[in-house]
Amino acid sequence: MQLKITLDIFSGRPNPELIVSGTEAKKVLDSIVPAGKTKNLTNKSIQPPGGLGYRGIIVEQLDKASKEHPGRMQLTHTNMFAADNFTDLDGQAVESLVFDKLSSFEGVPNRREFKPFLEKEIKRFKKDWDLLVKLPIPIWPPFINACYCAPDPDLAWWNDNGTIQFNNNCYNYASNYRTNTFAQPGKASGQQYTSLSGCTVAAGQRSAKDGAIADQLVNLPAADNKCPSKGHLVALVIAPGWDFHWYRKGNNGRWSHKPGGTQARITDNSNNLITDPRTADRGPYTQFCTFMQVIHGHIKIG
Repeated sequence: MQLKITLDIFSGRPNPELIVSGTEAKKVLDSIVPAGKTKNLTNKSIQPPGGLGYRGIIVEQLDKASKEHPGRMQLTHTNMFAADNFTDLDGQAVESLVFDKLSSFEGVPNRREFKPFLEKEIKRFKKDWDLLVKLPIPIWPPFINACYCAPDPDLAWWNDNGTIQFNNNCYNYASNYRTNTFAQPGKASGQQYTSLSGCTVAAGQRSAKDGAIADQLVNLPAADNKCPSKGHLVALVIAPGWDFHWYRKGNNGRWSHKPGGTQARITDNSNNLITDPRTADRGPYTQFCTFMQVIHGHIKIG
């Protein structure tokens, strides 16, 4: 038996992961009470959390799947989500196991400081739970200041609950460029960012903005939320020291985004429609960096 455990906390960079097998894997599954009768996700039910910051723990069975548990589970402190279903379930036992093994996770940045950051994010997540699992009723405005060259939000195409959704992140969505690689700014051009300390980084380092410019995105710091004459407008924000996140402006003049491997969405962390990413509730992504322009056909990300 082998499990992959993922801390679902980042939007741009890959999430921390741990592979466990044998008795360790059995201990994790034993801590997850076998699901009772599941309920279908509907427009009136709670939704899988998909905001910015911590979103729970993902447990995937890699082989010899237990028949008592779904193959892929997103666990929170109160629920388990699997495919198009959910059930009430206490996931705090799994949180405790994860904390015990935090030093073994791959992809943990600033390892000494990560645990306090994670604890803070879990606390915020539980406090904001009622907002994070509520499905908003989108009230789209008329096409005022519409961005006619921008891509349609087309959320359904990105939200397939499979390969496209899980393997494309905020950078893929913002640039409207599917790679299935969880694209990183600068990677395709051989100039991937080396620091996420902020929008501006120390001499000799490369920021996420530098990486995006190397990928041929155009820096437009004075755009002031106005659409470019060609291509479309995107915005970069930073969780200082931890991660980056991107938004894109649609042809209706509103913004949307895709936090990591979750579903693309039209609302911020307070469940409000996004009129300007500078004023949106961005969770831990407290630093607004810049607006940028994506000229269709001129960029390459990877």
